[in-house]
Amino acid sequence: MEYKVIFKDPFLEDLELLIRRVAVNDPSVALKLGELILRMGEALKFFPERHPKVHQRPGVRRFVVKRVFKVFYRVRHESNTVEVLRCWDGRQEGNPHF
Repeated sequence: MEYKVIFKDPFLEDLELLIRRVAVNDPSVALKLGELILRMGEALKFFPERHPKVHQRPGVRRFVVKRVFKVFYRVRHESNTVEVLRCWDGRQEGNPHF
């Protein structure tokens, strides 16, 4: 079964900020990173439960891009959707708010 992937506004804001930070040093790397994160998000339309659950956040799963960038999402079986919630640079202090 194929799920519809929905990128939520907080995720899009996180991704924009992340790309801007990386672009300060290398704009082409920033663009490639943004594209990779979006492609991996879109790939959740197939087998969205393949990534581990986040123990502190019931119903939330995550995948990691380039060993540092964490993407958090929720699977909604009743509507066959995947909500991509946040994108977080693991080198930052604190945790993303949901």
